[in-house]
Amino acid sequence: MNTNGSQVRPVSHKFWALIFVMMCLGEPTKAHPHVFVDAGTGFIFGTDGQLEALHISWTYDEFTTLVLFESLDLDQDGDGQFNDADRAAIIEGETKWGHTYKGDVYLELAGQDYPLGRPEAAAVSLNGNQVEISFNLPLSQPVRIDNAPVFLRLYDPFFYYAYSIAPPTAHTNLPEDCQVQIVSFEPNAAESALQETLAALGREDIPSLENVGRLFSDEVQLTCG
Repeated sequence: MNTNGSQVRPVSHKFWALIFVMMCLGEPTKAHPHVFVDAGTGFIFGTDGQLEALHISWTYDEFTTLVLFESLDLDQDGDGQFNDADRAAIIEGETKWGHTYKGDVYLELAGQDYPLGRPEAAAVSLNGNQVEISFNLPLSQPVRIDNAPVFLRLYDPFFYYAYSIAPPTAHTNLPEDCQVQIVSFEPNAAESALQETLAALGREDIPSLENVGRLFSDEVQLTCG
């Protein structure tokens, strides 16, 4: 969540609710990141061999799942399952993005950010004690991937959310001449020191370094040809 107005998260990313619950539970004062997400990625190609969309999934940590349950009043009958109303509430909050919000999803082609559309075909599941939301994210225009690699990164510019990327999902129709490699973030000494500095910030503080979350992001590399 950005308090300076340049980028706003979905309704259900209730940063202040998260702070309140954490304070009530006596959590430590370290602030960044607040939320931990296991992210899944996939690349969706059309029959013409062009990249058409991304498949994205977010699996929230157990504590954030608890906050979602409380803030959205989920599972009112207490059966441990989501009903249609629960799923609709989560989808509304997680995929109805504001005009400037990019969903923490960044696709780079030829050294430039490639425009993406809005989430489609969203689905919600409860895996153990963790909420998972998945959706397809169409490219603004399909593109053919030839020789030059494409880079996909998931990160929160303000590092309130920390994303760890799992191997791409197998259900997407990756062409035979395409390969995917995940490069996990491994901090050097300077980055480790910066992480410690961010962790010591107060809960209401915004990191002074612009786009700081980019420094700590995993990277998915797609190459074709």
